[in-house]
Amino acid sequence: MDEISVLIIGKPNVGKSTLFNNLSEDNISIVDDNPGTTVLPHSSKIKFKDIVINLVDVGGLKKKSKSHDKKQKLITKETLKNLKHSDIVLFLTEANSEFTKNDKQIFRLVLNKLKDFIIVVNKIDLIEKSKISKVKRYFTYFFENTFSDILIKPLFFSAKENKEKDFFFKKIYNLNETKKNIIKNKELNSFINNIKSFNIPAQKGQFRPTIKFIKHVNTKPQIFKIFGNRLQKLNSDYKKYMLKQIINKFELYNQVVIIKYISNKNPFSRSNVAKKR
Repeated sequence: MDEISVLIIGKPNVGKSTLFNNLSEDNISIVDDNPGTTVLPHSSKIKFKDIVINLVDVGGLKKKSKSHDKKQKLITKETLKNLKHSDIVLFLTEANSEFTKNDKQIFRLVLNKLKDFIIVVNKIDLIEKSKISKVKRYFTYFFENTFSDILIKPLFFSAKENKEKDFFFKKIYNLNETKKNIIKNKELNSFINNIKSFNIPAQKGQFRPTIKFIKHVNTKPQIFKIFGNRLQKLNSDYKKYMLKQIINKFELYNQVVIIKYISNKNPFSRSNVAKKR
């Protein structure tokens, strides 16, 4: 039976321990309004379908400028250690607050470690019913524009009121399933040929970059290699377009997806001719 490590992370007082207790059905983590209550990590193993989810709750991370006292240094150290060994991160933020600088620092940390994630906009119960749709639009728009190279689908939730554990376990399970299989070359190249038929790269100088084929080479993180000629001449807009097409087509949401462009060397270029002499 596979075991995956799922880390609950976020700034202080966003509801991490409440969510942990609800999912684990055990009040291991102390819930308190005072920041810094959770210092050392708490963990609980939960069986779901054919996997074991090792759920880990850590203390809240503060902004770098406020992370110098002894207790906060320990929280940061333990968080980074558990982040390194995690497979999926549950990143919590608050529905009753804008996405803060502290939130951005923590989420960037998750992305820099190339972790898969599920964004949970918690405390939706604190929002007036007439304003919920406005809050959802704000967060959806924010993630689409701030992190435009990743397709993020935030979940809106109340860890305090919603006790539906399977809701999260299904999300975790489905995200983990996307890591199990390399996409077949035939499927990928059928997709890439379809794109080339209606959106070819822009010509730069005398020649146009040419995409020949694509390979899926890794799942943790998701890495694709695109081979062709003069791919170093591809502009940034076309690369962003290609990235979003791949993510959408193969439903690689809430994951860091990397495309590496590899150009064939021109045997008739001056540098290559010189090397042969």
